[in-house]
Amino acid sequence: MTIVKSNLCKQCGGLLDIDLDRQVYICPYCGVTFDYEYFREENVKDIATKALIRNEFGAAKDAYEFMLKKNPHDFEALRGLFFCHIKWKTIHPILNHSNVHFREDDEVLKRIIERCLPEHREYFERIREAARLQEKYKVNRMEAKRLEDERITEAKVLSTIKADYERNERSFSNAWGAFCEMRDNRGDPLIITIGIAVLGMLGLCVYMLGWWVLALVAGIIALIIIIYNVNKVLVRKRITRDMVGPKERLNKIAEECNAKRDEGNEILQQYKDLTKDILVNDPMPQKELPDVLH
Repeated sequence: MTIVKSNLCKQCGGLLDIDLDRQVYICPYCGVTFDYEYFREENVKDIATKALIRNEFGAAKDAYEFMLKKNPHDFEALRGLFFCHIKWKTIHPILNHSNVHFREDDEVLKRIIERCLPEHREYFERIREAARLQEKYKVNRMEAKRLEDERITEAKVLSTIKADYERNERSFSNAWGAFCEMRDNRGDPLIITIGIAVLGMLGLCVYMLGWWVLALVAGIIALIIIIYNVNKVLVRKRITRDMVGPKERLNKIAEECNAKRDEGNEILQQYKDLTKDILVNDPMPQKELPDVLH
């Protein structure tokens, strides 16, 4: 009978199946059956619990279903049946929201709530509420991720526009600086060579044509400078105008991100308070298993 207690066949050592209708153990390997009368006693709870701890969820489920045949409202059996369904050994994993992979509308949980006694319904309803909060938090994180992706996109757009603005602001100074750095074949600054050549040509033109040539050249230079600066101002205004949209969208996204973060923190706090309450008001408290058994 010791072999039967461990759910192993005493003939071949295989794991036994339970025939609830015939109330016998059946070995699927060698076909031997064992009397199931033994399980009409309280020991079935101990066997179900041990099977659950060993991750033998199928065997544990069979035992819990047998318990429910005798008492359809047995709290421990109903809870154990749910644990088998979600592959938990105790209720303690619920303290971490990331462990909750069942949904609020889980059919097994729904049937358990329908079958349990009125005094136990609140316990299972709170488990269902934990699933609802977990799903709500998951949606919150997905929306927060979407907003963060939008923020990154808008930040890149704004960064590109700012780079254009900075390029426009330093365009003349950079061009002039680069020109001043240029050297001729002898290594002398090119600006000196060109300057001497230009002054020589201007002097020759003034000598041959008169002073009006100098005035004309000065006017052309002044006109070029004016056109350059006007264009620079117009480009600056356009780029500044282009920045407005991305800045406004970034500010709006930042506000939405903060709101989502606050909402997520609030949901998590609600979840923590709820799950702690589940453990505190457990009709049949369980001990937390060592990590090696989880």
